[in-house]
Amino acid sequence: MFWRFVIRAVRFRSRRLVLAFAGLAVAATLATTLFSVYSDIDRKMRHEFRGYGANIVVAPAADSQTVPLQVVEKAERLGAAAAAFVYTIGRIGDERVVEAGVDFGRVGPLTSYWRVEGARTAAAGECLAGSAVAAHFHLAIGQNVALASGPCMLRGVITTGGPEDNQLIVPFNRAALDAGFQNAASLVEVRANGQRIEQVREALARAIPAADVRILHAVAETEADVVLKVQNTVFLLAMVILAITTLCVTGNFSALVIERSKEIGLLKAIGAAESKIAALFLSESLVLALVSSVTGYGVGLAVAYAIGRSVFTSAPQASTTGVNFAVFLPVAAVTILVAALATIVPASRIWRIEPAIILRGE
Repeated sequence: MFWRFVIRAVRFRSRRLVLAFAGLAVAATLATTLFSVYSDIDRKMRHEFRGYGANIVVAPAADSQTVPLQVVEKAERLGAAAAAFVYTIGRIGDERVVEAGVDFGRVGPLTSYWRVEGARTAAAGECLAGSAVAAHFHLAIGQNVALASGPCMLRGVITTGGPEDNQLIVPFNRAALDAGFQNAASLVEVRANGQRIEQVREALARAIPAADVRILHAVAETEADVVLKVQNTVFLLAMVILAITTLCVTGNFSALVIERSKEIGLLKAIGAAESKIAALFLSESLVLALVSSVTGYGVGLAVAYAIGRSVFTSAPQASTTGVNFAVFLPVAAVTILVAALATIVPASRIWRIEPAIILRGE
């Protein structure tokens, strides 16, 4: 009988309950969107920050000119991305040029900020040119570059706004041979997870005491600061929105209790306890909350997907960026909590309604 009352109340009070449903569905949609984005925003933001390049540099100590290549393997065992670089002076004709040797097999995660025309990598007998070098020597993609140590075919032109624009970039082994390096590099760049930067730096410093291991604080501190601010902003936004939604739904349920004062008075007159009547109203709101949770969950996932696609466009899992299907239970819990809070306050009026006054029509 109790649940028949609840179902009939939902059916015959549809206009007012539709407004309550709309408010709860909006709360569920926003909760789904914010929880879905917030739950994985740390990983996604740190992935986006990979575009800034390395956040640790391993350079030669004061009494050395090279860094042992074992740094790369040590960094990779620590879960970081690392690549070795060799710098030497080459010649094109009578002019000198900075010849940079790059380990193209490993450098990809550290050079995503490169703007490249043509290929991003070069094989044996091939090279890339910085935009300034290409302009100065009038080089075009597909042209042979007359490097003194042997010609190379130009595969691409890169632009970074940094020193790479003034370099001729060749495979690591060729530059190491030209520089006379063996199992050594000019420096090693490392990209560690933002939360483990100091841990990785200390481990590398202990493993390679002859090298100077430095954190690029401009990159590392910016990454940590931005990620923390975005997380806090999303969390505060979620709290504000849920508070506003709770107030709106509370107002709607307050009006519903006032509209049903005669019904409440009649129920009390025939012996219904105030707690039973309050439970009736609470059950109606919980039914609405469950239906709203399912509706808002579906809409919220679509919104989270759209946000992820527009904000985190470089994520490798772009098809599911921003979507977290595991947030349904938290969303349902939040929606039910909002509905319960919105019902409890107006339900307190039930105890103040006098059946005799209501039945007299006053």
